[in-house]
Amino acid sequence: MEDDKLFSTRDIYLASALMTLGFEITNVDFQLEGQRNYPVGYFNFENTQELRNAEKDFWQGKVVVEPRAFVTNMRGLKANISNVYKNPRKENFDKKS
Repeated sequence: MEDDKLFSTRDIYLASALMTLGFEITNVDFQLEGQRNYPVGYFNFENTQELRNAEKDFWQGKVVVEPRAFVTNMRGLKANISNVYKNPRKENFDKKS
């Protein structure tokens, strides 16, 4: 499901950093992976040049975010994945709805 308008990552740290920088998640998908069918979240954002620049800065260690907001966002993402896993009706977790 590759789309030029969609940026998707399964890296929860990157997703949390992007959220902390002010980028909004458009939706969250999950996939069961591994031998234990552990739910892995795929966090989707609108694909913009600013987001790509922030992603590049993240991987280069140049992103500075407020730590409490980062941790709060990460906890929210983990809870969202847990909720999706327990109640996998995607329409309940689509941020566009």
